[in-house]
Amino acid sequence: MKIQIKRNSGSKIRSLLISSIAIFSFFAVQSSFSQNSINKFSDPVIREIHDLADRRDSLALLPFLRDSNPNYRGEALMCFGSVQSIGLIDSIAPALNSDFNGIRIAAAFALGQTFHTKAVPYILSAIERDTVKLVKGMLFDALGKCGEESHLQWLAAQNVDFQESEGQAQGILRFALRGIIMPEGNSRMVEIIKKGSSTVGVIFASYHLGRYTDTLWLSNNVVELEELYRNERDPLVSSNLIMAIIKARQNEAWPYAEDILQSDADYREKVNILKTLGQSNWDKARKLIYKLAIGQDPNLAVAAAEAIERNAGKEDLRKHLKAISKVKNWRARALLLGRAMEISIDKKNLPGKIGRRILAYYTDSENNAEKAWLLKCLVSSPEKYGFVEQQLNNRDKIVSTYAMETLTLMAKHENCNQAKEKLAAEGIDLNKEFLRIFRSGISSGDIAIISMAASILRDPQLAYIELITDVGFLERALEQTQTPDLIEAKNELLATLAYLSGKKEAGKTTPVYNHPIDWERVMRIPSKQLLGFNTSKGEILVQLNVNWCPGTVSAFLELVEEGFYDNKTIHRVVPNFVVQDGCPRGDGWGGPPFSIRSEFTPAPFLPGVLGMASSGKDTEGSQWFLTHTATPHLDGKYTNFGFVVSGMEVVHQLEVGDVIERVVVIK
Repeated sequence: MKIQIKRNSGSKIRSLLISSIAIFSFFAVQSSFSQNSINKFSDPVIREIHDLADRRDSLALLPFLRDSNPNYRGEALMCFGSVQSIGLIDSIAPALNSDFNGIRIAAAFALGQTFHTKAVPYILSAIERDTVKLVKGMLFDALGKCGEESHLQWLAAQNVDFQESEGQAQGILRFALRGIIMPEGNSRMVEIIKKGSSTVGVIFASYHLGRYTDTLWLSNNVVELEELYRNERDPLVSSNLIMAIIKARQNEAWPYAEDILQSDADYREKVNILKTLGQSNWDKARKLIYKLAIGQDPNLAVAAAEAIERNAGKEDLRKHLKAISKVKNWRARALLLGRAMEISIDKKNLPGKIGRRILAYYTDSENNAEKAWLLKCLVSSPEKYGFVEQQLNNRDKIVSTYAMETLTLMAKHENCNQAKEKLAAEGIDLNKEFLRIFRSGISSGDIAIISMAASILRDPQLAYIELITDVGFLERALEQTQTPDLIEAKNELLATLAYLSGKKEAGKTTPVYNHPIDWERVMRIPSKQLLGFNTSKGEILVQLNVNWCPGTVSAFLELVEEGFYDNKTIHRVVPNFVVQDGCPRGDGWGGPPFSIRSEFTPAPFLPGVLGMASSGKDTEGSQWFLTHTATPHLDGKYTNFGFVVSGMEVVHQLEVGDVIERVVVIK
């Protein structure tokens, strides 16, 4: 049966029960939504609790779990959700017996955040005896973070009511995020959508079906999935369900996909289709996908170009070259140019012509982000390494960074052996040339170039270990990477030194505590502080949550007041995922001269959430992102410290290279 295409007829009415808000309802000071209301940190004990968490002093936090004031016990438990101390599971678990609902919810969150099986007996015992639905929901979520396959089977078998179903959906999805999936969980997610749950619960259920359910199960249940899709009006849910249907239908999926791609459906649904369509549909899909790639919508153009990059073959070359001449979006054009280099390899003179066209675009462009993307178009031509190497000296960091990334990809490309033979005839040893470049990069003092160069040296397929006889250059570089802003380079150097020395890979280090929370600043921040983001595409109004994330909000506002974020270029946009900014270098590798702590909360990453980017726990600095859609794989692993109040239409239109002209604190 053909799927009925949905028009913009409004969202299905559902009760929006977001457990993460209810969790804090027992903290009366947090319940105000007034811009001018005072935050909770006028209380010196609450400041002390969060300060100890910021210092990761878990032992000093322990006494607060026994405090006579339930607010303080709850605060400490929520802070343990960020500290994530496996060794203190036994100390946290007794809070599951509290008479206060909020404390039991906070304890469940803290235990879940350990992601350790040691917490499971405590969680299961609490599920059996607790009768409060919001508490059980958070316990289901915690079980999904810590449990094993048998626990997923048990959770999926539970018949729960509407209020508990959100937690059940979250728990089953948390299992899937850890690679634990079974048919019973898939079936329960279908039941949750059919019978109804909170908006969050249904989004989580559809996310699981679209992204983590195996093709065989989907194929066996596709008729039911299509019925769910026909009845769905929430674009976040339908965009996930259509992924499941396309995976199920496989080579029969195109009629469904074609109708949607040509409709006025939400762009996120179309992007998910483009991400899901594979080679089996390419013959039927290519004409429309090329049309989308040259269209006006930036998200669809890029997503279509990415689909072309994955699927286009030599037989598409003529259509491909025509599309390049018509494409409007520079990112889409760069993706098409890169694929053109790949599929024209057997044509005698064509790769050279396309290469010259890329260099012409590079020379003519005044957009450094575009220049960077154009460099990556040369990946399949390792013999052009000399030109790319010259760009390592470009004053704009995004160009030099992409130059190094391109060189590392060239060294691994399947065409590299052919290039080696060609250059050998000219007396050039390409292997040694790449090694020379990477050694020089490690001595550059640049975080991005050091990191990528160090990483490529331990690629076993390239066998640089056979050519490197002295690791002194790595040791000297390591001595220069001791500041918080170079932590990624430090970790890559440590890993490469361990590899070259034949030792077990060193564990990643995190920055030492270097930026204490400014409590004087925190106490002046309204509980619902508003920020205005003035962008080249329009204005976005964001509300911050200092009560949940005092260290993050304080540091963010510190940088705002310094003008740090003004005139920064958006360096990353992933259609139907995130917009990312806040990098002073413009390439995603930069930050302030300090790092701050992760502040994890139970708040889900829904559309329009403001989060902090990181390279691992406690490595946050200045980079932030706004979500296009629900992204539950980020929950409890990234700092969620605000949300868009107005201007989501602007968020959806932002592109790489657009500018955040100014960030303003709304008084």
